[in-house]
Amino acid sequence: MASIRRGLFGLSVVSTAGCLVLVGCSPAPKPIVGVERTADGSAKVLIVPCPGYVPDQVSVAAAEGMPRWSISNVVGKGASEIEFFRVPEGWRISTDAVFDLKTTDARYIVGVMGGVGARAVNAQLAFDLDRLEALEAGEVLVRGGKTVKREDFLKPDSDRCEP
Repeated sequence: MASIRRGLFGLSVVSTAGCLVLVGCSPAPKPIVGVERTADGSAKVLIVPCPGYVPDQVSVAAAEGMPRWSISNVVGKGASEIEFFRVPEGWRISTDAVFDLKTTDARYIVGVMGGVGARAVNAQLAFDLDRLEALEAGEVLVRGGKTVKREDFLKPDSDRCEP
């Protein structure tokens, strides 16, 4: 009986260690928000199309907090592209501080708050003007200062929408 208990104890220690290793090596969550440059040189927020995801608020702010521009979704429909400082149909201005990214000389944060049903799925993306201006056509800036192809970023992937 003692050898069975030792065996079970050993098995539980190995199982626990294996679980810790697996959790420690899990991949980082995939980004749901990105920024791209438009043809005229301005910027656009891109939101990955997630099944059932509805963004409630989108904001653009200087990293130190001011100035800040934000809009709220009043019709409850999804959106996948929102140009900076332009209010899409069905949205309203929450904080109206339009500013020129080129003159504020700071880091910026794009925030998206929303959800899938009752689950909150929010995202932020920090970037600076140099990274934004370095984007080529068809590139999207994502978390960590990385760039990805637009078509890869917008590819549907339900795993991204898990909080």
